[in-house]
Amino acid sequence: MQNKTNILTRSGKGVIAGVCSGIAEYYGLRKNGLRLAFLITSCFFGIPVLVYIILWMILPSYPISQAMARELSRKAEQRRGIKGK
Repeated sequence: MQNKTNILTRSGKGVIAGVCSGIAEYYGLRKNGLRLAFLITSCFFGIPVLVYIILWMILPSYPISQAMARELSRKAEQRRGIKGK
């Protein structure tokens, strides 16, 4: 059984930068549904495009190695420990 990290990251399976795909994987949503919602809201408002660009720069890319996954898990556990105190 593979240890899945529960950390919001950009997906490696993204169309442009993997932001929508990463958010969909994190929250258990359909990727294409989230992409469609992004496109529809982007047609009426400019904010989703700005948020997408900011998330593209902020979110780490999906861990491609087990060492990266362990590091992300360790950081997440440290953050939970700090919040719990």
